Amino acid sequence: MKKGNFMKKGVFLAIFALISLVGLYAQARLAFLNDPSIAPKSGQSEIFINAENAERDIVVWVNGAVAAHLFPKSREKIIVPNGRVVLEAADTTSKNGQWNIGSKKQLLLEVNSSSVTVGMTTRYGALLSLVIQNNTPVGTGGKVATTPTTPQPPSRNTSAKSLDEAVTRAAAVLAARIPNGTILAVISIASADSEIAEFVIEELAYLLLETRKFKLVDRKSLDAIKAETRFQSSGDVDDKSAVSIGKMLGATIVITGSISGSGSTRRLRAKALDVKTAEIIEMASEPF
Repeated sequence: MKKGNFMKKGVFLAIFALISLVGLYAQARLAFLNDPSIAPKSGQSEIFINAENAERDIVVWVNGAVAAHLFPKSREKIIVPNGRVVLEAADTTSKNGQWNIGSKKQLLLEVNSSSVTVGMTTRYGALLSLVIQNNTPVGTGGKVATTPTTPQPPSRNTSAKSLDEAVTRAAAVLAARIPNGTILAVISIASADSEIAEFVIEELAYLLLETRKFKLVDRKSLDAIKAETRFQSSGDVDDKSAVSIGKMLGATIVITGSISGSGSTRRLRAKALDVKTAEIIEMASEPF
């Protein structure tokens, strides 16, 4: 009996310690979970933070105040007043009971009884950018349309709603004209934001590889050429330089592009260059 009581007491203490640790961890978080059942009232909008592809905790600020602290692979709703909203987010990691906050990313929203879903692009766990995935009237639940893994050839006059969609559409346009079995190298996207440029390069490479039609130059080879030639992936690379880099990489076709404009004129442009002839095989110009 004494042994049984001792074992029961040990189990009870272990459970109590676990509950205490969980409680302390929850208390240490930068914000409590928002109630998913709360609906916006008159003069309010709802923002769904979609961190389903995040590998770290994500802290979110609304107009400078902490509004949510999401677990990885989760989703949370925030109620905000109508008007201009400054939404910021950063990846966070816990160490010795303290939260280390990464670089903040910002998104400006104009909401008017809206249901907006904000997603995020990440690389190696770190948050790169925030993107609007959906923007509809209140009551739709912020549902996000899923994007197929392999891009499908799109209609030229369909508008992209986000950078993610623009990249997907550009990849589809290029893939439709590039011959099967081609060795590709996505080498540069000219942009004022180097992190966005790197995201587009990585995403284009991923989407083209997912078609299973092409081979891609190993990223380590590209990084080695970058170091040797001192060119920047986010810089403007002329066709002659792009072709030269393609030859050094052993690629058949190289892809370059740019992000330019603002508002209704904002575009992601990408083109595929034949390394042997320097001929432009295909071009894509996608709004977002």
